[in-house]
Amino acid sequence: MTSRRLGLRRRLRGLANQAGEQIRARVSGARLDPGPHAVGFESDGQQHLTEGDGGETLLEIARRAGVDLSHYCGGGCSCGTCRVVVVDGADRLTPVLGPEAMVLGDRHVRRGDRLACQARVLGPVSVQVPRHF
Repeated sequence: MTSRRLGLRRRLRGLANQAGEQIRARVSGARLDPGPHAVGFESDGQQHLTEGDGGETLLEIARRAGVDLSHYCGGGCSCGTCRVVVVDGADRLTPVLGPEAMVLGDRHVRRGDRLACQARVLGPVSVQVPRHF
């Protein structure tokens, strides 16, 4: 990998981390209902219903619940493998920010898909985990 590409990845990772810190600051405010909130995952034809606290990412909740959700970059908003399809509750997730939109691409953003490593729960939500491979 070229040094230019590595530099871009580091910059993107830094932006994603910075955005995450800003969201955590907003989410940790008194206006947020800390939950727990119902979070549903549909994966490989199976339904997983669990709970997540307000401000947690879908990826954190999925990992704790044992849901098989790929995340090759470790939740750094750089690979897109943790993409999920929001079935219900899109308005109860934090908004899509620049780095997430860039990784998802226009088509997936318009469709309402999210990266589980970036989408933070603000209320009950249900998502589908697509098969990537």
